[in-house]
Amino acid sequence: MFKFLKQYAIFGVVFMVAKATVYFIPLLLADVLTKSDFGVLEYALAGLGMIVNTIINLGVPGAYPYFVLREEKVELKPAFKLHAVFLLIPFALNQVLYFFFNLDVVFYLAFNMSYIIANQVFYSTQLKSHEKSTPSVIIDSGIYLVLLVAYVLDKLNLLDVNLQLINVFVLTYSLVYVVYGIINYYKVKEEATLLGYKTILKFSIHLLISTFLIFLITTSGRILVELFFDFETVGIYAFYFRLSAVVVMIHQVINIAFFKKIYTFNPEVLDKYFYLFFIFIFCLSVVIQFIAPFIITHFSDYFNDTYQAYKTVYFLLSAQMVMWIASALNSNIIDRENLASKNNVKFLILVFISILLFYAVQNYLTLALLTFLHMSIIFVACLLQYSSLYSKGIYFKKSAITLIIIYFITSVYYFYTI
Repeated sequence: MFKFLKQYAIFGVVFMVAKATVYFIPLLLADVLTKSDFGVLEYALAGLGMIVNTIINLGVPGAYPYFVLREEKVELKPAFKLHAVFLLIPFALNQVLYFFFNLDVVFYLAFNMSYIIANQVFYSTQLKSHEKSTPSVIIDSGIYLVLLVAYVLDKLNLLDVNLQLINVFVLTYSLVYVVYGIINYYKVKEEATLLGYKTILKFSIHLLISTFLIFLITTSGRILVELFFDFETVGIYAFYFRLSAVVVMIHQVINIAFFKKIYTFNPEVLDKYFYLFFIFIFCLSVVIQFIAPFIITHFSDYFNDTYQAYKTVYFLLSAQMVMWIASALNSNIIDRENLASKNNVKFLILVFISILLFYAVQNYLTLALLTFLHMSIIFVACLLQYSSLYSKGIYFKKSAITLIIIYFITSVYYFYTI
């Protein structure tokens, strides 16, 4: 009993420190960097870098719990270590393009970020699959811990943090994964066969497409803002996205602590927990959104300069977090039921329609309208996931109805305030 309590106490402390870093560091950097540089950092870290990560990861992280937990093919575990070697290819290509062909620094930073995120997802998924929650939290937060170091050095007047310096920190951290991946592979190189890796890829290619599409749908907000506005506006969007995302930490606790159970629990039981969780998250998001101005105004000049003009965006992003969490939880179920390929067709159609929609309204876009449309697209994506599960006789009726009600409430608020 004591060992159990000690284990979860350590996890709780590590989780709070790590996730507090993930949450606060970007907000603090908003007051250190120029508005444009902050937008570039967010674009690279949580926009383009996040989406490119899904491509170079080839869906392999999602294949690990499928083969090891669901199919119990433990003989494939060494083959997964070969993946870290293949991740070196896009990383090396990025260095060549930047140092020899003058690749734009924004893309260089984004592609280095994508390499780091790909490794973080790859290793943390394995750790969560074996219920090693504490190290998985540290791995997940790695890039933000690096940014924390940069911020602290700036506050100690040892360094003057700017985009160029952050680039150096990011490259240095990338090299840590380069060395670790090579060492890890050489420990099992005799067992890590190409044949085993091909077996993994045959399954993961469907996850690659589905992961890319769900990330494109759910995390493309910063890319859309840069496309239709500028990096300064990206920074504003990202700042309020970060403020809204405090509730995502609760989802991450559940996803880490119960990752294995999500792959094994009965769907009817999961539906009950999910819909109650969505209600709780929405209510909490609304409460936080209303009390935030009374607290944050004392700590952030960035917030004081932008809140009045963008408080509707803040509310929409607070509601969007529920949709984002729902899509993430649904993706786990889609993967475990091997429905990724069926769902991909629906997502491709949704992406195509979304592109047409944004270009049709581009001359009328405001940041609030763009945020509302993006939230609506994520909402539709969740309904499409439920329809894919329904086709296999798996029902998430309560969860779907809850999301519909939350979307309706949010829509009424948006149209009332414009």
